[in-house]
Amino acid sequence: MKTKNIQKLLLIVFTVLCFTGCKKDSENIFTMFTEVTVTYNNSDPRCVTDYKSVNEKEEVWIDFTINSASEDMYSYTVEKSASNQTPERTVFTITNPAQRRSFSNIIKLVMDRDGKTSYRIYALNQKGIFIGDGKKSVTIDVNPSYMIYANRNIYLPDTVAKSLPSFFSLSDASGFNYTEAGSNSAKIDFGIYRRLASNSTPAAVSYVINLYSPGVPVNPLAVYDISAWTPKRTTRFSAPVTGQATAFLTGAISGSTIETLARARTINLSATVATVAASGLAAGSAVFFLTPEGKYGMMYINAATSDYQGRPYINVSVKVQR
Repeated sequence: MKTKNIQKLLLIVFTVLCFTGCKKDSENIFTMFTEVTVTYNNSDPRCVTDYKSVNEKEEVWIDFTINSASEDMYSYTVEKSASNQTPERTVFTITNPAQRRSFSNIIKLVMDRDGKTSYRIYALNQKGIFIGDGKKSVTIDVNPSYMIYANRNIYLPDTVAKSLPSFFSLSDASGFNYTEAGSNSAKIDFGIYRRLASNSTPAAVSYVINLYSPGVPVNPLAVYDISAWTPKRTTRFSAPVTGQATAFLTGAISGSTIETLARARTINLSATVATVAASGLAAGSAVFFLTPEGKYGMMYINAATSDYQGRPYINVSVKVQR
């Protein structure tokens, strides 16, 4: 028994010595990298020193000075973080040896993304290893420049009961059935319908979905008489463009980027005229548009499907300039 107690005592002493040794060799992560400081200067009204709220297309300056007390800086990184996207990092070399302990510069930005974007600047040593960021960052908040409406259903016309919302307003993403549409024509930008695709066969029936403006010269869905509607909006559309998921999610991020994307397309249609399903209002495609008020927008088709009652519809999301 005495031998076992001695062994236990020695084990306790050994463990205490190990922890004591580790404590001397380790450095608390919260006290590391304290010899680099970053100052965000207020040299101009356009400067951001902590948080700044601006409008789209405004110019914002990040005037910074980065100092290192004990280690030379050979480069610095500007890290940009927006929303839940992976941060963007750009490395800049410090070429002047006289600036290795204190470096200043001004980054000039023209804001083209709605919402909050944060910027962090940190120093790297000769080996490209992080040596500090002063535990500071700045945030620029761009006021909303566009509206977004997500996951709105537009039903194919039910030409008997005429009770399903097959007409749509791009200004507020509201839908109307044929019975309601006449008294709301001032809001309605388009209706949808389907017809047999040109490549449809009895063995493989296929439909193509198109849209039409109330001001279309020839109504493609004569069973819905819209001739007496007044007023009739004159929104113009592009032909559907396939493969637009990335453009909608990460490209159309402000009023100006939406306009840039839209202007790259020909927007002159009062009705789309696709003849096969894939080139119509199909999942993954988008239609760009220009409203009578001069607002550009993008409508993305999330799905072309049917509900639990078998009623076909398209599910869309819309981004439109304010």
